[in-house]
Amino acid sequence: MVFALLALQTCVSIGCATHGSSAAGDPVKAVRTIAVKLADDQTPARYSAIITPNAQVDLAFRVPGYIVRLRQTKGADGRIRPLEPGAHVEAGMILAQLRRSDYVAVVDKSRGARDANDAATRAAEAQIVQSQAVLTQAELDFSRVSRLWEQESITKPAYDASQATLDIARAKLVAANSALAAAREQASSASAELKEAEIALADTELRAPFGGILLRRHAELGTLVAAGTPAFTIADLHSVKCLFNVPDSALQYFREGQSLTLTIDAFPAETFQGQIVSVAASADPNVRSFQIEATVANSGLKLRSGMIAAVQVEEMQSGRGVQIPVDALVHDPIQDRYLVYGMDQRSGREYAREILVKPGPLSGSNVLILEGLEPGQKIIVTGANLLRPGDAVHEIE
Repeated sequence: MVFALLALQTCVSIGCATHGSSAAGDPVKAVRTIAVKLADDQTPARYSAIITPNAQVDLAFRVPGYIVRLRQTKGADGRIRPLEPGAHVEAGMILAQLRRSDYVAVVDKSRGARDANDAATRAAEAQIVQSQAVLTQAELDFSRVSRLWEQESITKPAYDASQATLDIARAKLVAANSALAAAREQASSASAELKEAEIALADTELRAPFGGILLRRHAELGTLVAAGTPAFTIADLHSVKCLFNVPDSALQYFREGQSLTLTIDAFPAETFQGQIVSVAASADPNVRSFQIEATVANSGLKLRSGMIAAVQVEEMQSGRGVQIPVDALVHDPIQDRYLVYGMDQRSGREYAREILVKPGPLSGSNVLILEGLEPGQKIIVTGANLLRPGDAVHEIE
């Protein structure tokens, strides 16, 4: 945007000091001047914008392997060939496929391990049932022996043997429970490995996440690709974004939901309608301007990524100020202000005098000045960005 670039181009125009006078030996600088004019009410403000896709993604394989199949279509010459940039793709369409045999083998191995662990889990569950039955019988036997012991009807060794049998049965049940927990953990791990192997197998197919236009194809048949290597770039162009920047002085003219009129260099006889969806909350530190994003319907997919547009804002047509050439406006980065230069005459010589102004929106090669200037006032145009306050100047034709 011209206004944003102006801030960068004039960063050196003031220097480190914005006040002071020209030394006696300094050369007189040649300048050209104009008389300030009223703003032209019939000229709307225009901003340069760029068209970008509503969504754009680089598609890559999650797993490595050899590409054995590419999506093909019939070309304009009637030959069947892989998809080329500009081709339409549908959501879910398989664009490329890797060799599956390696991943099928991993799935089969993982499934076998899972089945083996499931069998081990069932065996551990059966062992618990058996151990519980043994423990129940040992508890009954010990209860009977305990009553006989109390009646002094059995010997001490018989009583001790029954106690030992009960303790062994309890220990075997604890061991069976531990074995079941371990078997279940291994079965869970085997199931997870099988799931991961099945996902890897599914990832040998690269599918389009949404319908759109193929921008680039990097994949070739027979290529060995690493995981994460970009294979395709696709963009959703059913609606497009229009991005442009405005200075802080023009932010008041833009709001979310506002309608915009756009013209596209590629279609000079047509106009397009957009709607603002976001206004940046902070300025781009590089150009000191705010990005505005609008969405534009793109029926027929006429608009393509990278096209240049001009945004015309009818609400900004106004005669509340005067207009001057953009070249006359100077930005002071130290104090973050805008100014123009007039001329003072002292002792038969003319000197540059700063005039603080409040700039408004751009209108072609002119900028609207909302405050600081009056119609007919003479200001310096040519050479303004090379001046400092107090420089000696000489007006030329």
